[in-house]
Amino acid sequence: MLSEGYKLRRELDAANFDVPATHPKVLSPGKSPGYRVGLAENGLPTTVEELNGEEMASLWYHIKGKQNAFPVVKVQHALLAVPKDDSLRKRLDDVKKGKETQRISLLREAIDSRAAQLPPNDEQTWKRLREKARAFLKVFPEEAGQFGAFAIMLRRFTEPAPPIRDWLSRLAKLIMQRLVQGQLQDSKLTEMLLIGKLKSEDEYAEARVPLALDVAEADVSVRVGNQRMRAYVSTRLVNVERKKDKRPKERCAMTGKDRVLLQGAFPEVQLPELGNTKLFSKYDATPCEFRYVKKPKEWKDRRKSFSIGEDIAADIADAFRALTTPDLQGKTWRMVANGKWEGSGKNKKEKKDLLLVYCEGQPVISDEAANTFGDDDKERREQFENDAKGLCRALDGIIKHRPESHLHLLIIGKADKEKKQVLLHLTLTPQQVLDAAERWQRAVRENLPKVTLSLPPEKKGGKAIQGRPMPPYPDRVVRLLSSQWVRGGTDERKLEGPALRQVLDVMLRSPGRWEDAAANLLDMTVRRSGPLLVGVTAAFRINRKEQIKEFPPSAREAALRAVAVLGILLHVLGRERKIYMNETAFQLGRLLALADTLHREYCVHVRKGSIPPQLIGNAVMPAAADNPEDAIDRLRERMNIYQAWATKSHGDEYRLAKWAVGQMGRICNAIKRPLPTKTNKTFRAELFLGYLARPSKDEDDALQETSNAE
Repeated sequence: MLSEGYKLRRELDAANFDVPATHPKVLSPGKSPGYRVGLAENGLPTTVEELNGEEMASLWYHIKGKQNAFPVVKVQHALLAVPKDDSLRKRLDDVKKGKETQRISLLREAIDSRAAQLPPNDEQTWKRLREKARAFLKVFPEEAGQFGAFAIMLRRFTEPAPPIRDWLSRLAKLIMQRLVQGQLQDSKLTEMLLIGKLKSEDEYAEARVPLALDVAEADVSVRVGNQRMRAYVSTRLVNVERKKDKRPKERCAMTGKDRVLLQGAFPEVQLPELGNTKLFSKYDATPCEFRYVKKPKEWKDRRKSFSIGEDIAADIADAFRALTTPDLQGKTWRMVANGKWEGSGKNKKEKKDLLLVYCEGQPVISDEAANTFGDDDKERREQFENDAKGLCRALDGIIKHRPESHLHLLIIGKADKEKKQVLLHLTLTPQQVLDAAERWQRAVRENLPKVTLSLPPEKKGGKAIQGRPMPPYPDRVVRLLSSQWVRGGTDERKLEGPALRQVLDVMLRSPGRWEDAAANLLDMTVRRSGPLLVGVTAAFRINRKEQIKEFPPSAREAALRAVAVLGILLHVLGRERKIYMNETAFQLGRLLALADTLHREYCVHVRKGSIPPQLIGNAVMPAAADNPEDAIDRLRERMNIYQAWATKSHGDEYRLAKWAVGQMGRICNAIKRPLPTKTNKTFRAELFLGYLARPSKDEDDALQETSNAE
């Protein structure tokens, strides 16, 4: 990940993209509930606000040494001296849940009649924190600007410097006052701060309640605990420390310049859903990882395997963090399906990789850049086209104003349980991506026959939707092909699917890879989705509710998506609609569909509506996919009785049956002989499309007159 990360950092810097530095000692506090304490100009607390665990964890502090965190300070021991044998403790313990008034009354009694306490160690801690704040003032002296609240708070905490006991006493009374007034609600938190928990061997009761120090004013641009303030503080500290660093420098393998080399472990980055990710690591017990190290005792010295500047490693980590912030989700990053599963049975969970998208000179291309390559399960069917429009508009602008720029696509995933690595890095021109998005959509719009399936209405009580194939998100193709449909398409089983890289190779026409990838994906689509395509079509053709119910909306959506994928892959492989719709495979599929129509009409009129669970064309489909010649022989043997009936019948009610016989005759005359005795994946794909294709307008009219709308 180092080379990709170094390239990313250089591009972000060149584009003047805001990349906050991460200081190793600026961390997030734990999830213990506490208070935000606002300091007035006299240095005393005048505002107090409860923070739950999540809110407290969203803040930051700088820590150097034990119990030296700031500006989130933890009060280690209770502020009031309440001995173990004090009856007040038992009365508080006896307060039942929900009796807040009773608990508040006892806390008022405590603050009025119990002495304040400040253990010597706590007093020393507060003195050290004030010294730390004074040191910070030398680095952050400015009180103006959007980040001025930090310097103001530091000055108020240090310069008036009221005695620590007075400061804590004021805080205790303020919290109690606000609790009585109803401005604070957590009386248990107040009890922990004032009374604490006393163990038998302890002299002082334990509190361990965090206080987040801030300014009393609520209208400051950026509050002290804000993450923007964290970024500002981290960047400032990093820059100051780098300037003061006097350690010896050596050659950095990444930059070729002399720098202070990294001596310990490489930085880790918290990437979305992937968790802690090491930029570089080597397993000490694997000698080949250190093949160029002369002395075995140096194996654990990472400088001997890859020497890199300490600042460069930190900058690379910061670049990944900057590009994967929550507010950039969908723009520069998103999680995408990787075709693999974890768990078993119904508990199988989809594994995901991290997709990064950025452009040279303009890292954030559009709000839809990353989302164009993947989606969530709840996305609307037409959403890909909407996202692609936004991306294409942005790419048009880049082509006009920065034609030399390149677009970068990176996929980062898990190589094993712990190790993450870059699985794919594509460098593309904006024109390549623009052309790919347009080809992808055009293949679905223009390279398919008319195929529709009935879907539930968007609103309850509305009309059913005639769903049609829509251009799929690339990672939707991965999800589609991670399922094997069996039992006539009524049962879905999760299998390992193709990598997203294969789909992107096809979409982007990656030189030397897209032909093989397209052939592989076509084969998987035919094998895994074929039973679903045939099964769902047969169910609607029979038009029996109990059979249709076996294919819920999610299965119908998958079928339409499979049709779209077939259209894309046939287009990629040079099979255009105007050609393949006139050739043997597609026409054979139409012949079997017409056989279903004739068989159904026979059952409606002769068998008084008693339709079998499988029509004749559907029954022959598996044979047609393997040996068309054999399938035609079987069909010929079984069709004579239905053909003879339709020929002898007279009247408008037999119009559809007669039309089907006529169409079958035309197709039989048009199909080239001899028929193949073996087929390939392209033949099967075109066969399925012929079977699924909606009938012509004439047949549609006849269907409307003789049967219920699907």
